[in-house]
Amino acid sequence: MLVTGSAGLLGGEICGLLAERGFEVAGLVNRNTEVARNDGSAVQGIELVQGDITKGRLGVDEAAYGALADRLDLIVHSAALTAFTEESPEHRAVNIDGTRNIIALADAGGAGLLHISTAYIAGDREGVIREGELDEGQGFTNGYESTKFEAEKLVREANVPFAIARPAIVLGDYAEGRTRGFETIYPILKVFAEGRVSTMPALPSATLDLVPIDYVCEGIAEMADRFEEAKGQTFHLVSSRPTPLRAFPETLAQFDGLSSPDFVSPESFSMEALPPAERRFFERGAAVYARYFSRNPQFDDAGWRVFSGRSCPPTDEEWWQRLVEYALAARFIRPPKKRSAA
Repeated sequence: MLVTGSAGLLGGEICGLLAERGFEVAGLVNRNTEVARNDGSAVQGIELVQGDITKGRLGVDEAAYGALADRLDLIVHSAALTAFTEESPEHRAVNIDGTRNIIALADAGGAGLLHISTAYIAGDREGVIREGELDEGQGFTNGYESTKFEAEKLVREANVPFAIARPAIVLGDYAEGRTRGFETIYPILKVFAEGRVSTMPALPSATLDLVPIDYVCEGIAEMADRFEEAKGQTFHLVSSRPTPLRAFPETLAQFDGLSSPDFVSPESFSMEALPPAERRFFERGAAVYARYFSRNPQFDDAGWRVFSGRSCPPTDEEWWQRLVEYALAARFIRPPKKRSAA
């Protein structure tokens, strides 16, 4: 079994879980060759395979490519550029061209493909979003969403056995809030907590679907373990209840020294009225995140619950507190220093 993106946050945890289940796991690595679990421990008992998914034949010679293809029964395609920024050539190279090249590898070896997509390929759609749907015509918040949408289309149109996992926005584990990679929405959480952006446009009805990394990776490992049953299906690995935006200020306000933003209606928000420093932060990235704060998608996971017999643990206030506590302990969030009295 080959796991792409094995040095990444999801990929490393998936490799560890599959190795624990007794699978022979090969992790595809490129520049970063350290494959680690979410707790930072090195994954043991797996083979490392050098390659670059953005290149044809993974950038290796024909003999090595053929030998790899011949011994594969399943590829877990976890590699992706997850940056929540405008679409870039790097997004397209990794998420679209990379998926196309992995499909070619699966086809060459007659292997199955477990593709890790995202629930947010729904873009700006709202209301109930079903697991099997792949509607077109929606707008996208960032290059991650748009290129992952195109990648999923490639998988569905390919002539290889496939299953698709669509996680929501992945944060720290459930028990401790631990993460070894502060990605996805962590940067905007940091900006809020450190008081760099104090005003944010948002709708009162807006929510984010946030899930613990252990729930997502255990779900992917189960899909890999039961690939013949999962084949042809798409599953949402999402929360049991989306997180309302008020969780940001309500949670941050409980910690001494942390700030929390004021959410205002998009109609009344004026970037020009912000202080210069805050305006720069908004222009450099906060504006991209703001697009998430005007939507309320409801991701249905009925198929996943039937398949697995389980659902996400409560993504409630206590979990949010653990996430912030861990970010503080890891010094990802650093409260501003208080000025001493003259």
